[in-house]
Amino acid sequence: MKQYQFSLIPRGELNTEEYLDLPRKRLYTTLPWLTFLREDAGAEPFFVRITSDGQLVGYFTGATVEKFGVRICGSPFSGWSTCYMGLDLLQKENKCEIFRQLVPFLYRELKCSYAEIIDRDVSAEEAEHAGFMANRMDSLELDIAKDDAGLFKQMKTDCRNFIRQFERRGARIEIAAPDDLFAEQYYDQLKDVFAKQNLVPSYSVDKVKRLLHSLSDSGNVLCLRVLSPDDRCVATSIFIGYGQTAYYWGGASYRPDQHYRPNEYMIWTAMRYWRERGCTTLDMCGVRDYKRKFGPVEISYAQMLFSKRKLLIPMRNAAMKAYYAMMKAKGFLFRKK
Repeated sequence: MKQYQFSLIPRGELNTEEYLDLPRKRLYTTLPWLTFLREDAGAEPFFVRITSDGQLVGYFTGATVEKFGVRICGSPFSGWSTCYMGLDLLQKENKCEIFRQLVPFLYRELKCSYAEIIDRDVSAEEAEHAGFMANRMDSLELDIAKDDAGLFKQMKTDCRNFIRQFERRGARIEIAAPDDLFAEQYYDQLKDVFAKQNLVPSYSVDKVKRLLHSLSDSGNVLCLRVLSPDDRCVATSIFIGYGQTAYYWGGASYRPDQHYRPNEYMIWTAMRYWRERGCTTLDMCGVRDYKRKFGPVEISYAQMLFSKRKLLIPMRNAAMKAYYAMMKAKGFLFRKK
């Protein structure tokens, strides 16, 4: 069995060139994103350099936070608006074996009692076969490494028609500055989206502002604004990207202006924008029927749960259920106003 060695690297001593130069590096383990996690979730990032027989294998990235007196290692943790983190490696390795050896190191060095890890390359089946407790996370990925004709061809007919309708109905789209004004416009429309389902947004406008502030100088965020013929902002969306992968972070629009078909056109614009910047995949960040009409494929990966204390995972599951019940209650109260 291959043995791995781990070193906890202080942020000030991190070799950023080595860290960022790993193949298939994704946005969620870049420094601007870790800045967002620190500012938004109060999570302190950490870096673990991994070697074997003195040779670099790669890095594990995460952040620590304390909840209800429990020190937690998240890579990522639930509620961080982060799809996955985990391992960035030089070449293919048995990631489950690395995690098996890594988690005791995290317990010891970070003084944590609980860890959540999501790695894009580890399936729930692989994690469970390795003896880990795992939840399956599903999403949709869209191949955008095609010319416009190829992108159009993979869409369903109604999606193509909606894009053409947008171009005929007088609305227009623009790339917006990732600033507080945009965040407020987006969030106001998001409240309208949730109200349609008798719910309220699961995050605050401050989260959106912190996201945009953290990424504004990185070139890793795209903000799109749709204006009606009378110059009202009727729809907005946020896409983030790095390397070969872009992500649909969020989109919103006012219900009375749906006839302009802004949502489909914003995704269509983002597909081409990130393709021209070298991305080959757009992760739609979750499974929704309206996303399927663009022609994506369904993917899944594991959320692995590790605990030194048997009761922590049941407590975590109970807390998640309580949170969702609270959100439904807030939606009910909002509807009653």
